[in-house]
Amino acid sequence: MHQALIALGWVGEADYVRELAMICGAEAAEDRQLRQTGNAANPAVIGVHDAALGAGQAAIAIDALAFAPDVVAALAQEARSRGLRVFLATRDKMAEVQLGPFRRLMLDDAISGLGQFDPMLSAKQPAARWQKLALPAVLVAGLAGSFIAADIMIPLVLLLLAIPLLCAAVIRLVGLAALLKARQQRPLNEPPLHRAAKAPLRPTRQADAALPVYSILIPLYDEADVLPRLVRQLSSLDYPAGLLDILLVLEEADTATRAAAAAIDLPGNFRTIVVPAGGPRTKPKALNFALQLVRGSFLVVYDAEDRPDAGQLREALDRFAGAGPELACVQAHLNTYNPDAGFLTRQFSLEYSVLFDAILPGLERLGLPLPLGGTSNHFRISALRAAGAWDPYNVTEDADLGIRLARLGLRTATITSTTWEEAPEDFGNWWRQRTRWLKGWMQTYLVHMRRPRRLYRELGMFQFLGLQVLMGGILVSVLAHPLIYALVGYELWSGQFMAAPESTVEAWLLGLALVNFGLGLASSIGVGVIAVVVRGRWWLAPHAILMPVYWLLISAAGYRALIQLVRQPFLWEKTRHGQTRHDQAAEGRRIK
Repeated sequence: MHQALIALGWVGEADYVRELAMICGAEAAEDRQLRQTGNAANPAVIGVHDAALGAGQAAIAIDALAFAPDVVAALAQEARSRGLRVFLATRDKMAEVQLGPFRRLMLDDAISGLGQFDPMLSAKQPAARWQKLALPAVLVAGLAGSFIAADIMIPLVLLLLAIPLLCAAVIRLVGLAALLKARQQRPLNEPPLHRAAKAPLRPTRQADAALPVYSILIPLYDEADVLPRLVRQLSSLDYPAGLLDILLVLEEADTATRAAAAAIDLPGNFRTIVVPAGGPRTKPKALNFALQLVRGSFLVVYDAEDRPDAGQLREALDRFAGAGPELACVQAHLNTYNPDAGFLTRQFSLEYSVLFDAILPGLERLGLPLPLGGTSNHFRISALRAAGAWDPYNVTEDADLGIRLARLGLRTATITSTTWEEAPEDFGNWWRQRTRWLKGWMQTYLVHMRRPRRLYRELGMFQFLGLQVLMGGILVSVLAHPLIYALVGYELWSGQFMAAPESTVEAWLLGLALVNFGLGLASSIGVGVIAVVVRGRWWLAPHAILMPVYWLLISAAGYRALIQLVRQPFLWEKTRHGQTRHDQAAEGRRIK
């Protein structure tokens, strides 16, 4: 009961500890600099040295929130009967005392845990030798072909470049079938502002008393401006407040966000975790550090600007409850709440609708590995730890984790609940984010293809081929897209475009290339149109015709990612949140 009262903000945590200390004849530890002198069997009760009074004082500290009040009183009475001085402490104070000597060890584990688990699965290791030789070998073969069979080289290259586009089209069509079937069963949710007057979504029938503790990790860096809105958003989740364990994961060097968090009167179910400086400064490293401190049996990761549907945690638990322990993760749909801000946000929204409403559910129906999105992934914590958690050296850590779970024989599923995100409005923000995403996909593909035979054994033929089509095909299509236009441009410049082929082989190659390219282009635009119409955002459909222009921007970011992969593989380019005019307008309405 006391945990629920504190979580709801009806009683302050420090006030509760002080009042309980008075009743129990103990002292509140909030103003004391306590240092641990030994580990107790129960981490909620520790032996301490009171630095303010000297080494001769024998004392014990009790986490006042870990037990019912009568149990705390009994523990305090027993300790006093042994001549010990008794302190009651908040959880944050206990963590400060307990973790002090171990923070560096925890950081080391957050950084090197996956490398110790399996070095071949960490992006810290460089590419395999055969991977380094593959690109030069392809270039040499291309040059040799230009001399040996110059007349068919351009049609052949066009065909090879168009094949990944056709693979991407097949994936989109499979996703479209899954989208239309899911739509018949249950409509997709509307953005929060569009359904403000509706009752909160409660997809579960489980009694609140039977629900498990659910941990929420929110990694933050340079996010001081969005903290108040984030706290309000998470406080509106339809889940018992006393069973939520919400961790704001802050970087030691980010003094502005730490100061903003300290200035907010956080609800009692919020904790701030400060990640020590060291190693790669990446989101997965921060998540690994915080994972060691969670209290729940299930966990979800949100970004600072996220607005998850209120009933999302309950729906995730329903999905876990209806499956066996092999279901390790469920991915919520992601979409944007500012699609009308400009060209980039409209294209971003089209892209998200296709990926999360169509492609990922389609991959799930086929039983293929799911490259997870960067947020709203709900995990069984036991399965997450068994998989080695996140790779701190991979800058698209969840896509990698989704493939790693599949290699262990674990499943990932999707749920219909949506988390609403901010689409980048300015080009610089979008450019940095997209470079990081593509670099992380390149890291992920290289890591899992280091030992192709081992990957084949672990995934099986169907999933292995699916990974090649999905991840390999998309990466090649990103890099190949501008080359197709360049080759067509060359044909136009040379006057050979649409000229009669000189041989039957050339005619067949050119015909197949044009068919593949046309099918890939038409299906991608078509699926984009249907996805946004199903979402209820029909006004975005005409903008799908500009998707090829957007792909050229993605390709440019892809080549930048390729350069970074060689020169700065672990660079994490920060995406700034809370920049959209939608957010600023909403804050203005709230203040008024």
